[in-house]
Formats: sequence, structure tokens, C-alpha cells
Amino acid sequence: MPIINKPQLQSPPFSVTNVKVAFECPRLFYLKQRFGGEHLFLSKDYIQEIDSAFLGLANQLMNMIRQESKIQALFEGQFEELMVEAIAHQIQQLFYESIFFPYLDTIITKDSSLATAFYQIWQLLTKLILNISKIIVKNRRYCHENVVVRRTLITREILLDYTFKIADGKTQKLTGKVNNLIFDFESRRLCVVNYQTYETVEVSSQLMAVALYSFLLKQKKKVPVDAVVYWVLPELGEYYYLWEKLENVVESLVPAKLQEMREWLRWEESQPDPPPRTEHEYLCDICPQRERCQSFFDGGDSTINN
Repeated sequence: MPIINKPQLQSPPFSVTNVKVAFECPRLFYLKQRFGGEHLFLSKDYIQEIDSAFLGLANQLMNMIRQESKIQALFEGQFEELMVEAIAHQIQQLFYESIFFPYLDTIITKDSSLATAFYQIWQLLTKLILNISKIIVKNRRYCHENVVVRRTLITREILLDYTFKIADGKTQKLTGKVNNLIFDFESRRLCVVNYQTYETVEVSSQLMAVALYSFLLKQKKKVPVDAVVYWVLPELGEYYYLWEKLENVVESLVPAKLQEMREWLRWEESQPDPPPRTEHEYLCDICPQRERCQSFFDGGDSTINN
């Protein structure tokens, strides 16, 4: 196995985000680590206000479900008699009236062109409410009504780290943090919930990121960890990844990538063989450091300007 628990560290830790960027583009990873700057590949129709709104509303929804006594009361009584659709509808009403509509009213007053995107956000949040209601009702079979919501939804930030043994015999620590977890008592599994405003430009790097978060959490909590990704635009979407697939992705790809990342960072401008260009050429059009990359790496050639 290429993974061990407590070896002596040989290098400063990488984050899950570092690994994601390295899979997307080795050169952007290098530039970000050496010089700072932006590292996100954003679609050309990206709107910051929509991004902030969706992430903020999704987190407020999870916190409201977990903390609001009126919602906790919806799951009282015999679990066989609980009606998922009715419960979800009541949660939707409460969230709309207390949080979503006031937020929407403020935003639309400033910019009415955002109305369509907010309709999409609301559609996805109602789907999320229904999914959460289903799992809490299912968990009532195994958990008392007074604690079922809090034990199903975990919204606190959890810091993660794990140390990999890489191919050159050295070790590399990886760090991350997660929140918004859902626990399924029947399957004894956690699920990491990820929110994205826009569908991921590079899906394979998204899979790597959620696989790493699940893997790190599995080492900490000792239960299988699935992952779900929701996004709003350009249309509603959802990816659900089972733990078995995520585990295989990490064990088959990550140790070798960590070694490559260390090798790339040792490269200096006077040396041959710089970090390779991205395998996904379409990312160059939306690269946040495109001009710097073209200048530093001489437009993508294997030689560099002196």
C-alpha cells in the first residue's frame, strides 16, 4: 500500500486545493506556489454576486435546519407517520420567508438581471431541502427525535490531515477542511456536501478534490465517506460519488502526483524541463495567470526566456 499513518515528515504540507490545481495545470500550480496569485479556472459567464449568494444561502439553510426549533419539531412522533414531502414543504416555507426572500429582495433591487439565476438557486435549494428531509426521516428509525437533526447534519468545520508515502520512499503530508456533512445511520456512512455555483470546468480535477476530502475524512472518522456535488448554472446539476470509487481514485493516482508536485517546485528558471503544460488546452483560455505563464514559460515551449 502506498499510504501510511505516522512517518517522519520530509516536506511542508500540500493542501487538497494544491493537488486539484496540480491535476488541472502543473504550471499554474508552480506559479501559485512560487509567486502567489489566483488559481481558479472560472467559466466566462462567472458572476461573483451569484457565487457568493448561492454559497451563503446554502450554508444558512443547513444552519437553519440544524438550529431552528420549529424544524426540529417537524420530526417528532412515530417515524412511520412522518411525511417527507410535507416536512420539506414546511422547511421551504420557513427558509423562504425568513432568509431567502429578504436576501432576494435586496439583491434584485440593486440588479434585476440576476433574477433568473436566483430562481435557479431557489430550485436547487428546494431539492436540497427534500434530500435532507428524506435522510433525517430515515434516520429517525435509529435516532431519538431530540437529537436526530443535529446528528444527521454536521455543519462545524473539521480540520483534516494525512501523510502519504510517495514513490521515492519519502513522505508527504496533505491537509484540508470540510463542513456540511450528512450522516446516514442505516448505511453508517458520512457524505460530504459540496456546493458550486457553476458546473466544474474540469470534471476530473473535481473528482480528485472530493475524493481527497472523503479519503482524509475517512481516516479521521473511520467510516466510509461518500460525496455529493451540487451546482446551479448553467442548469441544475448533481454528482454523487460512492466511497468505493473515491478510495480507488486516491490510492491509484495521488502518491505519484504528490511526488511530481515536489519535483516541479524544485525546478528553477535556469534549468531545462519545466513543469509541463496542462493536458486540457481549453483551460488556457480561462487561466487566471495566462499572461504570466506565457511570459515565464515562453508561451508553453519547453525552454524559457532568459
